Amino acid sequence: MKKTLRKLLPGSVRTALGSYGNVVSTRDVEPVLDVEFYCENNPDVALSGIDPRHHFCRHGVLEGRLPSAFFSPDYVAAVLNKDALDMQTLALSYARSGLARKPRLVFVSHDASRTGAPAIILRLLDMFSKSDLFECFTLLDQGGERLHEFEALSHTYVMSRSRHEQRWSNQSAHHEVAKLFQPHGMFQNNAPVCALVNSAESYGIGRALAQLGVPVVSLIHEIAAYYPPMVFEDIANYSEKMVFPSHFVSCAAAQHCDLDMSKTIVRGQGLLEDDFGALDTSICRRSLREDLAIEEDAFIVLNVGTMDIRKGADLFVNIAKLFFEQATPDRPVYFVWYGAPDETFLYAQEFVQRHELQDKVRLMPSTSEIEKVFLGGDIFLLSARADPFPCVIHEAMACGLPVVAFRNGGGAPELIGDDCGSMIGIGDLQAAAMTIRSYVDTPEKLAEQGNRAKHKIMQDWDYYSYFQDIYQTIQDCATAPPKTGWQPVAAQKAVDHLVIMRGHMDDVELLCNLGLDKPDSDCLVVLIDGCFGVDSEEVTANLRALGTRYQVCQPTEDTQAARAIRLRGLLKNPKPKRLTLINSLELLSEEQLRPLVFAKDAVQSGDSLSAQQLYARVPYLNRLLLADQTLMAQLHQLNPNAVGVVEGLSQLSEPQQENGGEQP
Repeated sequence: MKKTLRKLLPGSVRTALGSYGNVVSTRDVEPVLDVEFYCENNPDVALSGIDPRHHFCRHGVLEGRLPSAFFSPDYVAAVLNKDALDMQTLALSYARSGLARKPRLVFVSHDASRTGAPAIILRLLDMFSKSDLFECFTLLDQGGERLHEFEALSHTYVMSRSRHEQRWSNQSAHHEVAKLFQPHGMFQNNAPVCALVNSAESYGIGRALAQLGVPVVSLIHEIAAYYPPMVFEDIANYSEKMVFPSHFVSCAAAQHCDLDMSKTIVRGQGLLEDDFGALDTSICRRSLREDLAIEEDAFIVLNVGTMDIRKGADLFVNIAKLFFEQATPDRPVYFVWYGAPDETFLYAQEFVQRHELQDKVRLMPSTSEIEKVFLGGDIFLLSARADPFPCVIHEAMACGLPVVAFRNGGGAPELIGDDCGSMIGIGDLQAAAMTIRSYVDTPEKLAEQGNRAKHKIMQDWDYYSYFQDIYQTIQDCATAPPKTGWQPVAAQKAVDHLVIMRGHMDDVELLCNLGLDKPDSDCLVVLIDGCFGVDSEEVTANLRALGTRYQVCQPTEDTQAARAIRLRGLLKNPKPKRLTLINSLELLSEEQLRPLVFAKDAVQSGDSLSAQQLYARVPYLNRLLLADQTLMAQLHQLNPNAVGVVEGLSQLSEPQQENGGEQP
């Protein structure tokens, strides 16, 4: 079993080993070393005639060689946290940590794309991984742009053959997965207690795991009619339970094939991101209209998702055309769709051009700032012909948007009900256009239903409740409980005060000057550059000596972009109550800072940002402390009102401002 992309351990870890190599024993590495993989991935070892276990102990740990196909350095660094920088290598630290003796969960996804199904399993993985109760593993049929997120939360393996390849078969998938359970395989002495297999697209891997004795819980998001009946029947046969997100999807499966309905559960996922919709709405509305270059009072009819035939991209633009054929409303109206185009279905783009609707109908590319988009909209038009239980509905409702949807177009009506939007007969485009017009003309109806939608999501559709139900299903399906029993998993709590800094001793000095290093402080200090920090080992030693609560956040590479990705992940699920950035303000742009409603302070002792770059960020900070007096003078010259927000480092002892709105 070959690793598609070989990942080396950070260089600073490998070079700091010194004389410790001679204390590594085969007993230390036994839980982590997959002998067959090690020989296949390192032909020189196989040719040397040296016992692979001895080779790894004497040479492999020093050279940063991967011990198994599953081993994810990012995950191990995150789990070991403080100790990751102190031990000889992450592989050895992992072997000695006892992590491999914890109960194991396997997560399966058909890919790691930015679509709904991977997002659902990734959020569950995030909660199980951070509970510290399980060792987590992920099997992916294909990679994708969110692969690094899976790798940060679990040991992650991408199958060498995707289900789309001609050489793929159920037998090839079984052969590849079975290697994990063979002598010296990853699961040799500690088999998973359960596997969460996400999506009907993952059935080949799910089937293999079940045949190898792992209890399988299948999360089914697809409409059965798109598959041969035997596929769903096979999934039902090998699964202990099948979880459907809506009655619509469950009934469609029951009508399509012969299922044992006693194995089925209907449970829709919750809102994927805690506190989604908690950004400043007025700022998001203004920002979105600036991005689109439209009027401040414009009414936006929104849709989000891939522009394909199933999502109804063609219906969306036809509804827009019918809307604009009505009498002109009192305010400007725009139909806006954010999402990647389907290159095999370009009807919507051609329709907009043919009818000269380019100004009023905007087809935009997908964006990472999707929360701002939802908060900037007025109403959500779900034009899908068949969407099982779309995550975008939770997000739209969490942002206070009423939803217009087709009554028989999927599971969304089960969530929306009669009080949070309007249901239209499927295909009745004229009725959809007239309904949207009623919202434009009746602001009271828009506000009332928007408030109900937000309340419903916050009260009944949090992700922790969904997680608890899935966890209970795992317990019900597992062959036996872990040796430690089934431990409760608490909801993730917001950090009172998140402090971001680098692994530099200069930053430790600033931390102490700010008074944020105290053991009784409500701060969590995060080293955002992980093992790449120039003084990382000295910094962690000092933080331990001070009793400071801290964690190491390991980026995938030593770049600003990689650190920025890690930081954005720390600002959600849930959002912190306060943020202080020590020499790391460059990791957030002014657009990213702007809508954050919690207090934000920054300290800069270097010149990583110019006066103009700082000037753009100052309005969205509560306080900016600068060591460079020239920079401070330039900022005061650019904006005299910044006095009181921008201060010198000599004023650290003065009380901080607590204003929460936008600054001048």
